[in-house]
Amino acid sequence: MAGELVEFEEGTIGIALNLESNNVGVVLMGDGLLIQEGSSVKATGRIAQILVSEAYLGRVITV
Repeated sequence: MAGELVEFEEGTIGIALNLESNNVGVVLMGDGLLIQEGSSVKATGRIAQILVSEAYLGRVITV
């Protein structure tokens, strides 16, 4: 699903963005230097998210 966290075989985590019938675009959350065409990737079943509270209102958050 869009926004789902995915994990590549060498451990890099990514976020699935555009979902097409034969292609999925992923934003990598690491260097991904060992990822190459044909690398295995698995869905985690989790959506990318952060915990927030009233203290975060009006603030810029960098991760």
